[in-house]
Amino acid sequence: MVQRRGNIFTHIFLIFIIAVILFPVVWVVTTSLRRDEAAFSSKLFTSRLTLQHYRDLVAPEKNLPFLVQDLQAMISKVKPYDTWSEEELKDAVESSIEKVKAYLSETETRLNDAVNSFEKVDAFLNDHSEEIKNRTIEEMRELLSSIQIPDLSDSVENRAALYLVLSKERYNSTAHKALKELLERFTGVDTGTRDGYEKAIESLKESYEKLADGYDGLIKETQRELNAVKEEMSSLRQQYSALQDNVMEANLVIEKDIIPELERIKISLSELNNLREQIRQTALRSPFPVNDEEFSRNVSEAVQMLNKFLNEMGSFAEYDSLKNSLVELKKELTKLSEGSEDLRNRLLFSDLVKIYEELHPRLIRILKETAETIASIKDRIAVLNVLNERLKDLEIQEKDLTAKISEYQQKISEVQQKLLEPQRTLNLIVFRYELEKTISSLERVKAFKKTDLLRYSSALKTLRNFMNSYWKKDELYSRISRAVKEMRWIEEYRDFASKFDVFPENLKAILEEMHTSLSDLERSYGDFISLSSQGVYVSSSVLSRMYDIVKMDFVNKVRANMSVASRRAGNLIDLVPFSEVKKDLRNIDRELFRIDQIWKQKTKHYFWLWVLNSVIVSLIVAFITTTVCAIAAYPFSRMRFFGRRYGIMALLLIQMFPGVIFMIAIYDLLNFMGKYIPFIGIDTLGGLIFAYLTNIAYNMYLIKGFYDTIPTSLEEAAIVDGATRFQSFYKIIIPLARPILTVVFLLVFIGTFNEYVVARIILQNVRHYTYALGLQAFATGPYETEWGLFTAAALLGMTPMVILFLSLQRYLVSGLTRGAVKE
Repeated sequence: MVQRRGNIFTHIFLIFIIAVILFPVVWVVTTSLRRDEAAFSSKLFTSRLTLQHYRDLVAPEKNLPFLVQDLQAMISKVKPYDTWSEEELKDAVESSIEKVKAYLSETETRLNDAVNSFEKVDAFLNDHSEEIKNRTIEEMRELLSSIQIPDLSDSVENRAALYLVLSKERYNSTAHKALKELLERFTGVDTGTRDGYEKAIESLKESYEKLADGYDGLIKETQRELNAVKEEMSSLRQQYSALQDNVMEANLVIEKDIIPELERIKISLSELNNLREQIRQTALRSPFPVNDEEFSRNVSEAVQMLNKFLNEMGSFAEYDSLKNSLVELKKELTKLSEGSEDLRNRLLFSDLVKIYEELHPRLIRILKETAETIASIKDRIAVLNVLNERLKDLEIQEKDLTAKISEYQQKISEVQQKLLEPQRTLNLIVFRYELEKTISSLERVKAFKKTDLLRYSSALKTLRNFMNSYWKKDELYSRISRAVKEMRWIEEYRDFASKFDVFPENLKAILEEMHTSLSDLERSYGDFISLSSQGVYVSSSVLSRMYDIVKMDFVNKVRANMSVASRRAGNLIDLVPFSEVKKDLRNIDRELFRIDQIWKQKTKHYFWLWVLNSVIVSLIVAFITTTVCAIAAYPFSRMRFFGRRYGIMALLLIQMFPGVIFMIAIYDLLNFMGKYIPFIGIDTLGGLIFAYLTNIAYNMYLIKGFYDTIPTSLEEAAIVDGATRFQSFYKIIIPLARPILTVVFLLVFIGTFNEYVVARIILQNVRHYTYALGLQAFATGPYETEWGLFTAAALLGMTPMVILFLSLQRYLVSGLTRGAVKE
């Protein structure tokens, strides 16, 4: 007999895979039962369990905020109470007032229970304060005894290390007190005075500078030079930027103002030249020749100015547009000044001269403006070039100085690396001194009150600070970590006690004000309802104040501190080393959680309506799809017709494209159909069902493959016995194909039930949401941090699928040809 040996690695791998697969399920289940929020806890399992999330989903509680709002709606006689009679409203208001009283009474009772439990916990811990103190001191002393500090000789390295430790410490600081003996031994100076301490530090500084070989001073000097260079560079860059802005503004003036004006003047001069040619053709003469000396002088002046500009702009390659405008202007002016002798006697020549006299001032003004703009640009460009050269020199200096600092720092780093071990020894000496002071401070603890808790908190802070800066994971680190873990409950209790001391009095004041407001409401609600019944709109200011108390005063004065206290009480259940107080802590946590549920404003949801919508849509889609596929698959399996083989392949090919890519077309189709058939339109369940009826081809091919496995002889025998083709289909084929039809029905139901994208596009009204769409609403908006509610909704939403699967399970495993009697 051959015996097979199991492979241990295979089992380990399988266990790991199963754990990974089941982890999300375990997280969902545990989170749905947590009283604390998963977002605030790193633990997968907790002892703070509740079914409140399931209650909020299955049967939401009408707590105080709901009742106050409902009472306002009754008194104002608005929906859904607008059709109620006066007597019905009074009875409903009386019933709601009694419920409010019951909630207030329950709050008082639970608050008193929580306060009593807190007093028991506080009394117990004060009675055992000596035990707590002794346990903590013993832990500290064990930690102190485990600190092994080597002797430090009077060497240059140790002096330098001591300087690095004390150089940033003040006189009479903790580090000074811890290292005072060593400091005086190394320097021979009495450090009992400030002057002596500073003198000793200066003495140590000489040892450090000797070891550092002057690199420390070089770093400071080079850093000063580098800072000066950076400061100058920053100043020059600001100047450079300002000059660039000025040049850009000047360029904008040239482009937007000067060049367009020059173009307009050039056009005017061109028109004058055309007029000049026309004057040559005229016959009318003037008896007095026109004096054109002023005209010629003005034109000549303009041409000279243009020549000067063009010569000065020879090196300005980037101003070609301006140059071209000036050149064209010069051509027109030159042409205008040529051959005017034969025109002096022409009658119209005087008109030309007058027109130019009007144009000349504009021309001179724009030319002067151009000259000023070009001159300012030239000056600024010259300054920019100088600044640019200086910036390049400074950048080189900056690079060199940075490299020098890096080099010096590398040298200093090498020195400090040598001093690392002595510094650690000195830090251990300081830590030992702090531990001794902490033990001395804890020995003066007499009780477990606020001032005593501060001493414990200070001790814990000392341990944590040193642990965070400790350099290796050795036995000392493990002891410190264990001590921190052992003392953590004291810090939790301090926070818990500080929060618990604040809110009870505030809550009692709120309860008293609520009782007073409720008494006022009882005296007045009858008159309010009578007025509302007469058609007068009534709003109770008493109820408005009650809602403000619930919504604002409770939240601001009570809820924040109460929630922290509840969470800290839950943490203390696992941390506190005394089992005697765990029951009271659990009771505090339970009572505070219940008070919060009574006063908490809960967002309205339609969970069961969403589940019902999904069940209805999924059942209808699954039934229609299965029916259509069962009928459509039969011809492809049993009949022979043209296109039979490639027809189903074509349908499958179309099915390969996801339905989401057709959503625009489907959306437009539903929008069009909704105008004529309202129940099949956008934001309707009928329209969603229509959109889901797209997964036909794949399921039809699946059923067709199953039909092919059923012997045709069964149908032939039935036809021989007188059955029609349809009778043989639904009496022979359908019963035998029940397993595959069940599978298709289940697959379509599950796929439709969990579908999100199509539903998100089509549905808009929150009451029409499906389960998947509603579940997404639990993860955003007002439910964004309600992980317990989200996971509970996820688990409850699985119920229809589980029920359907279990009810159809026997069909899934039924025989292929059960009931066949003929071959």
